[in-house]
Amino acid sequence: MLVTAACVLAAAGYGMTATAQPSAMEAYYRWLAPPAADQLAADATPVPTGQGAIFVPSLSDGASEPETLVFQNERQVAFGPTGRRIVVPPGRYGVRVGSGPTRFMVTEEVTVTAGDTVMVAVRWGGLRVSVVDENDIPHGGSYELIRASDRQPYAVGFGADMLAGEQLSTTLMPAGLYRIVRRGATFRARTDFATVLVPAGALVHFKLVVDRADGSFRGGGVVLPEELGAVTEASPWNRRYSVAVTLPFASSRNVVGGTNQTSVGMEAFFDTYVTYQKGRNFLSGIFEIEEGFLRLDPEGTAAQPLQKTRDRIRADVFYSRFLKPRLGPYARFGLLMTAAPSEALFTEDGEVVIRRLDGRIDDLFVPANANLETSGAFAPVLLRQGFGLNARLLRTRSVTLDLRSGLGLRQNRFNEALFLDDDPASGSLEYREAPNFDQSGVEATLVASVRYRFLLLNTNLDLFGGFGVLDPTIDWRNTVSWRLTDGLSMDYIVDLLRLPRVRAENQITQSVLLRYSFGS
Repeated sequence: MLVTAACVLAAAGYGMTATAQPSAMEAYYRWLAPPAADQLAADATPVPTGQGAIFVPSLSDGASEPETLVFQNERQVAFGPTGRRIVVPPGRYGVRVGSGPTRFMVTEEVTVTAGDTVMVAVRWGGLRVSVVDENDIPHGGSYELIRASDRQPYAVGFGADMLAGEQLSTTLMPAGLYRIVRRGATFRARTDFATVLVPAGALVHFKLVVDRADGSFRGGGVVLPEELGAVTEASPWNRRYSVAVTLPFASSRNVVGGTNQTSVGMEAFFDTYVTYQKGRNFLSGIFEIEEGFLRLDPEGTAAQPLQKTRDRIRADVFYSRFLKPRLGPYARFGLLMTAAPSEALFTEDGEVVIRRLDGRIDDLFVPANANLETSGAFAPVLLRQGFGLNARLLRTRSVTLDLRSGLGLRQNRFNEALFLDDDPASGSLEYREAPNFDQSGVEATLVASVRYRFLLLNTNLDLFGGFGVLDPTIDWRNTVSWRLTDGLSMDYIVDLLRLPRVRAENQITQSVLLRYSFGS
């Protein structure tokens, strides 16, 4: 039965036309990219006068496929992504397509004339392997492809954590039968292997079930594109949500060497990360909210006032249109604010001096076990806008690096919020009112992620220099995430905010969260 099925698939695959999507088994072997003629019509790559071009159709998308190599007289003279014209002078060329070693690539000879674009016939196939666990959750497990014809290793592949925004890569290869084995295994492996037939002109969608703990294979086979992972391939949207709730409660009574007291609190964290990516358009939105409080009730004395421990709301919207695969203009909007009033607890009687922006000085007496309000609700509110050039500098499975630079605007509304500006020599605590101000200048943002096994580092360094100001504003956000299970992680978050127009010291916040993430 298996031999018969393989022969049927082979006949169907090798009977496909070179530049059209598969007709037989279309539901399983269909391209994710439009037909080749439509791709060529949509490509706006300019061809200078006197030059020609080579066009290699994409089976999925150029960003997830290896670049095409162009040779002349055994010397590489050009390269470029699939789905876009590769501009070359008129002449005879060898076009090599594939993800494996150069000697194993599919080679097509073409002749380019001035003013014309030569479309290369698709005589290779594509393979997209989604690595999942027994619960159908995608992860970054590895595997190796070996050619059945000569038992030579062809390529090493990795899965993708699509719930974290990673994308599957497409392996391009000569048509034929391949064996999928554990990384480092040989063609003679008797366990932990699967076979897949890749017809010419087809894109094969393969699901491989791999145990996260020991890397052993649990199953595998060709599936519909929609079955690859938890994210539908046909949808340009990707959504991820994270929640964390802690309820610290402690009570002690009649403990030798201890005190009789009760403390109760709560901290809640929620964020959502939404992306839209289709064609040259990329849109992302982030919304985060953190809120927390703590109440301490010592026995024999009055309970202390409720204390706010966390209060932060952040929203960021980013849009970029890529004129080239890794380069394009961007526009952004950001918001950072608090929601509830902030208060400082005095454990003993104290004198407070508040210096207002209009020159007024308020002298206050704050009794022990009372709060001094240092800011009202929605104070501060920091708004950011910018536009410029976005560059994707590095894209690997372990490391990503983006750099954005351009012009920016800032609106800083502290709304009568106070900050401590104390003189140790005085007998009172001194607070100062923060000023409201607007800025325009140059911004630069570095966004990077580093993944190593179960650890993930995300960092976002935002620099802003106002025109005529030497001391820049710095907003640096870092998250170190340790994945415990598929959806559960232990996160360490540290943010640094430097606003030299307000105060010279850096504003630093840190937290450790046990977060549960889910996506769609």
